[in-house]
Amino acid sequence: MNLHDDIAAVAYELYEARGRIPGWDLDDWLDAERIVLAKHAGQEIEEPEEEDGPEETAAAAGEQAKRAERTEAEENQEAGFD
Repeated sequence: MNLHDDIAAVAYELYEARGRIPGWDLDDWLDAERIVLAKHAGQEIEEPEEEDGPEETAAAAGEQAKRAERTEAEENQEAGFD
């Protein structure tokens, strides 16, 4: 397999581990790149934590999105973009 195929395989594994929830393709790809490139460099890395199930993963993703939105709103407020 080549590097691209390795990354694609790991990204798909991450997608499946997440419960096949759509909308995380870029995150899964970037995590897979990091994992595969670290393996090829001979480094040990910490795998992304897996949640107990899709409901917990979706809830965590929702909370993360809320924090991101809140942070962006706070930044806009501080910059005077109300």
